Amino acid sequence: MEKRFHFRKLLVSLLVAASVVVKAQTSVDPTVMNVAGKDVPLSEFVYIAGKNSEVNLADSASLGTYLELFKKFKLKVAEAESLGMDTTQSFVNELKGYQEQLLKSYSKDSGEVLTPDKIRYIEHNYPEYKHLMQEYRDGILLFEVSDREVWSRASSDAAGLETFFEQTKLKYSSDNLDAVRGEVIADYQSWLDNQWTKRLADKYPIKVYWEVLKKLTK
Repeated sequence: MEKRFHFRKLLVSLLVAASVVVKAQTSVDPTVMNVAGKDVPLSEFVYIAGKNSEVNLADSASLGTYLELFKKFKLKVAEAESLGMDTTQSFVNELKGYQEQLLKSYSKDSGEVLTPDKIRYIEHNYPEYKHLMQEYRDGILLFEVSDREVWSRASSDAAGLETFFEQTKLKYSSDNLDAVRGEVIADYQSWLDNQWTKRLADKYPIKVYWEVLKKLTK
């Protein structure tokens, strides 16, 4: 619950503090990949990369590393959607709350009524609004599905944790699980995440449009 609270608080803080930065975009937004039947536009791929100062899309090695992380991220979102996490009332209400706060950040008057025409104006004139909404939407889903498949499971699956420890105990400073429980749980989470990601890669098809990606390194 504490992890969930801090995650929610971080999202809200980022949303409230989000500045309106208009970035030049071309009228053509090619598809960079397709994950589980859904196209991912190049603009979204580039936008998320821009959030990480360590990613250099002009460098082929950095691009390749980021691509693998992005695919894993989208696979987990696809799984959350498959489980219907994007249709629950709590999710819909939460996303709507973020949207209302975000829309206000584009208004000069904090008391301005955001009519449908005003919302359409913002959507048309501020392309980054769409990316921010997508980012928050996917972020919520990523948290929920990761909590279900990895974090909560690692903490509650006593038998699985014990088995994992028995198979890997030589790497720890003690052969008493209680003495190194925190470290083992962290490693067990990583192991669960890796196994889960492999299953998702087999479950959902991914098509990468390399001709689009290669243009980023030129």
